[in-house]
Amino acid sequence: MGVFAGITTSWISNQSGLLGKRYVNYYNDVVAFFSTATLHGDINLTTQISSFTSSADSYSWMWLGYFLAPTTGTYTFYTFSDDASHLWIGPNALSGYTTGNATVNNGGLHGVVEVSGTTTLTANTYYPIRIMFGEQGGGDLMTVSFAGPSIIKTTNGSGYYYGGRDILFTDTRLFT
Repeated sequence: MGVFAGITTSWISNQSGLLGKRYVNYYNDVVAFFSTATLHGDINLTTQISSFTSSADSYSWMWLGYFLAPTTGTYTFYTFSDDASHLWIGPNALSGYTTGNATVNNGGLHGVVEVSGTTTLTANTYYPIRIMFGEQGGGDLMTVSFAGPSIIKTTNGSGYYYGGRDILFTDTRLFT
């Protein structure tokens, strides 16, 4: 049982991980792409997105889940990607997400670039998180990291990322 943005939830398991799905083609900063895109078939449950690659061209990934903030304070989230990546945390991760309201907007065609964004989170609260990554051509790489009160910048989401398994197997009602 935990607090999800002020709402008590009992369906988030204690199993760490985000749900990732690979899609055919590059999303080209069009976040609506994922609602109609063809799944490639690759699915992963992961607690870490570090030096991630599919060693291919023209594909996209989206990861969904929850971030558990252990302490109240300001958190910084980073994406380090070639090509585009976007990250939302909080209510915008559930619906109404656009490149303009992304916590981290690392969009466009580019070599490896790191971009960060900050947000204030409350202790012991599960925040929805949505991460998008796309590769058009050439090199491809994606790393997600975060830092916060008493957390040195890390890519290790064990103990912080939750709900991916639940989204995959039981509950998709919150993410649109």
